[in-house]
Amino acid sequence: MASKLRYKFRETQLFHFYKSISVWGEYASWKLRHVRGAGAPHLVKQRMIAEFASRFNLQTLVETGTNYAHMLYVNKDKFREIYSIELDEHRVRSARRKFASRTNIHVLQGDSAKVLPQLLSSLKEPCLFWLDGHDFDISTPIKQELDAIYKHPIRGHVLLIDDARWFDGRTPYPTMQQLREKTAHEYPGHTIEVKDDIIRIYISRR
Repeated sequence: MASKLRYKFRETQLFHFYKSISVWGEYASWKLRHVRGAGAPHLVKQRMIAEFASRFNLQTLVETGTNYAHMLYVNKDKFREIYSIELDEHRVRSARRKFASRTNIHVLQGDSAKVLPQLLSSLKEPCLFWLDGHDFDISTPIKQELDAIYKHPIRGHVLLIDDARWFDGRTPYPTMQQLREKTAHEYPGHTIEVKDDIIRIYISRR
């Protein structure tokens, strides 16, 4: 019964109101504990997206891993266009219902390894990518996502990849060294760094 209630709660706009308040407690706990290797709280992720969107004047956000659509909710008024890709059909339907009145939000269903390359063909300007379509440390489409972005003719994209702690060679994820080598070879001129468990890849400015 409790799980069903949580499930229904996440389907409502009230869920996002609750999340918007609870992130502050989550953030305070994270700052106090400062556990090495722990994932960043949602507020840190929100702030990093806002920071890089402002720094590079990016008007389009592309997200992989819609989940319960809270990142969409947070950014709904901050970008001209937002695209979010989600594998789970139910979560896609839920997000589409929540943002049905928002013509700037586009929720796409499918495997981001396949959907993202298709979406990229329609993008004509630098975008901010929030790549979070992972199945915890079990699997990830990140290799295919990077292949598609690195081949895209538009330059100036900024990539933020969540869960840097999983890029350690023990999982299907590439290692950080492999990621650095790939970026240097296929996406030259870009800085790659890690902060707060988030990998940041962006154009180097002299």
